[in-house]
Amino acid sequence: MGPSKRTLYRSVIDLSLGMLVFWLAQSALAQETAQPAPGEAEAAKPALSAEEALNPVDRIKAGRQEVASAMESVRKAMDAGSASGSDRAAVLNQQLETLKQLDSVFERQLAAQQEIETLAVEERKYLEAAKTLETSDDPVPVSELDNASSELSAQTARLSALRAAVDQANAQVEQARAAVAGKQKELAADEGEKAASSDGEPDSLRLQSARWELKQAEETLRLGELNLEREKRKLTVAEASVKLLERRLSLLAGRVQFTDKELEERLQQIEKEELELKRELRRMDGQQIANESRLHDARQRMANAPLDKLGELSEEVEARRLAKESLETKISGLNKRVELIGTWNTAWRRRHAVINGFGKPVEWVKWKEEAVDALAALDQTERAVILLLQDWKKQLISIENKLSNSERDGGSSARWLEQQHQSAESLIDHLRDQDAYLEKTRGLLQKVVESVNDRTEHRSWRELAELVLDTELNGNRVRDWGLALVAVSGLFSLLVFVRNFLISALQRYLERRQNVLIGEFFAGVRQTRTVFLLMVSVFASTLLLRLDPTLSGIIRKLTIVTLLFQVSTWVSYFLRVWVFDYLGKKTKRDQTSLGALSIFNSLSQLAVWSLALLLALQNFGVDITALAAGLGIGGVAVALALQRILGDLLSSLSIAFDKPFVAGDFIIFDQLMGTVEHIGIKTTRIRSLDGEQIICANSDLLNTRIRNFKRMRERRVAFQIGLVYHTPYEKLVKVPSLLRNAVEAQANVRFDRAHFKAYGEFSLLFEVVYYVLSADYNDYMNVQQGINLMIFESFQNEGLQFAFPTRALYLQGVPQTGEAALSALKSGEGKTTAQLRAG
Repeated sequence: MGPSKRTLYRSVIDLSLGMLVFWLAQSALAQETAQPAPGEAEAAKPALSAEEALNPVDRIKAGRQEVASAMESVRKAMDAGSASGSDRAAVLNQQLETLKQLDSVFERQLAAQQEIETLAVEERKYLEAAKTLETSDDPVPVSELDNASSELSAQTARLSALRAAVDQANAQVEQARAAVAGKQKELAADEGEKAASSDGEPDSLRLQSARWELKQAEETLRLGELNLEREKRKLTVAEASVKLLERRLSLLAGRVQFTDKELEERLQQIEKEELELKRELRRMDGQQIANESRLHDARQRMANAPLDKLGELSEEVEARRLAKESLETKISGLNKRVELIGTWNTAWRRRHAVINGFGKPVEWVKWKEEAVDALAALDQTERAVILLLQDWKKQLISIENKLSNSERDGGSSARWLEQQHQSAESLIDHLRDQDAYLEKTRGLLQKVVESVNDRTEHRSWRELAELVLDTELNGNRVRDWGLALVAVSGLFSLLVFVRNFLISALQRYLERRQNVLIGEFFAGVRQTRTVFLLMVSVFASTLLLRLDPTLSGIIRKLTIVTLLFQVSTWVSYFLRVWVFDYLGKKTKRDQTSLGALSIFNSLSQLAVWSLALLLALQNFGVDITALAAGLGIGGVAVALALQRILGDLLSSLSIAFDKPFVAGDFIIFDQLMGTVEHIGIKTTRIRSLDGEQIICANSDLLNTRIRNFKRMRERRVAFQIGLVYHTPYEKLVKVPSLLRNAVEAQANVRFDRAHFKAYGEFSLLFEVVYYVLSADYNDYMNVQQGINLMIFESFQNEGLQFAFPTRALYLQGVPQTGEAALSALKSGEGKTTAQLRAG
């Protein structure tokens, strides 16, 4: 410990002693000048005066005086016989116990307050010492630096425990606060009962006791708050101490000197300790041979021993076995110590080189990395030692239990149990020493790391740059990684520039003249992805480095995958252009054609990207043969399951390419008719003449006969007209010309023929055939209406009568007058059936 540190500690100790003497004097003076309280029992009530004007120490002393006075009053009340009743005596005893506890609380408050003030002084001293820490250019030995570092480690380790103590004190304050709230409720309840009772006494002993219990709870809360403040002060003092030690350590690190002489002394000590360990190893090797021989003999005797000696011999065998196992563990531990001593030798040499600036910074960083790796290995070794130590402690407890039972029962195996106990204790001591060796090794390795850190932190910018550039990462120096990064940036920038230059040049060319091929190439260049250019740049730059085969393989695979997806993007774009531009020009730009082209485009896109995905998986080592076979079988299963849906899909394509009808056509199929509204992948929607929507599966629609009226260029119309049989021949001959004139008088028609076709059952049948030169049904109905009207007019002018269904009925046995009347009626001479009946 340095002189400045000792001076600081001495000053703190002297100041603490002075403060303690001052507080003791003040306490004695306050007790001599205090006035005694009255002696009546009523004086045992808690004081209700304000105490905020007193300082903490005076308040505590006043409280103790008040409690002492109350205790004296309670004792007098008990001695005077006023507590003859058992209930009153119990209440007074309880009140006395509460006052004693309250006095103890005040005593602890006083101790806590004095400690808080001492800690405050100590904190100020640490802060002042940190501000006025002396700086000097005199070199200091490395041992002083190590002592300061050890002290800093110890103080830093205390911080976590102090923080836990603060948390615990905080929890205790919360519990005390809850207790105060409970006591307040109890006191309020007692006061309410007192007010409701008919007792004329101003106060009762139970109410006084409740008030003192509340006072105790309040002072306990105040004690908890003082304890919390004290723990916080301790934490603050410890943090100030850590800051002071850190400042001092940083100053010492800049002035440390590790001479060759000091290094030689330390190496000699290490060599001496190594020789002692090797000598001990040779001695234990000889003991091990003897232990094996004794164990063998004991097992032989146990195998041939009678039953009454079997228990003692079994304990002897166990003692020999434990001695052998203990010695084997010690030998293993000593070998590990020899190995650790070799680590000490290397650590001291490297630390000497780093502190004195021998070697290159790159080599120091490598030593630091090795030290960090060795620390990680030490962690595992320490855990193994701790587990082994715990196991042997459990065995020691078991042996002690056996030994105590043997001594109590007077058994003959106590001697061997004693040897087992000695072997276990010896091994436990050895394991503790082993743990100490590990901790010492840890400290040395940590000092090597700290020395490298301190040395590299105080080097020039040029040295730091060389240190960083020569550091190896994954088999390459940092400067090589930097060159590779520059190469990545340069190549990536170049590729992006070339892409953007081509885009701008092609765009200027297309502004001057229209060229479909150049336009499509321009659009394809714009599909080049930035991530593809980046992966190409990274792959090209990694050729400058010596990478791990695994990392190199990952980069190569990622580059291939990026290339596959970029090529797929180009192919996907050009396929889409070919489908919608080239094929679209050869088909009608209707909804059905566009739907078919969309389906074809989707299938082609799916094929392209599926192939890209399979190639990417193959690049990552996936066996796509089995995958393709599985997909094929799965496709067949899906096709069988979705046979009807796929049939409708193919029917949709058939409708799209064969075009038996398109949207907007009026069709008739089966007994249904209507206008096609939409042709989908599975169904076609048709709007009927009645207004409802007919939805029909595409496959069902193609399996029936369809009449498409939208493609009808002209409509052929044939209709018949019947005349009565008694029409004269002269008028009958004129009928075809009258019919022809009626047809030809209409617009947008072409007359075909008009003939006397046949003799009907009740009429003479004439057939007319003509063509309406329009597919519109309304036009046809207008023409037909005009023809019908003109025929009616011309027939009326000519005296021609239209036939209607009639039947001639001949009756036998009817009078002649009746037959003549019927004949006259048939020839039109009669008047009516009513007239006949009247005649």
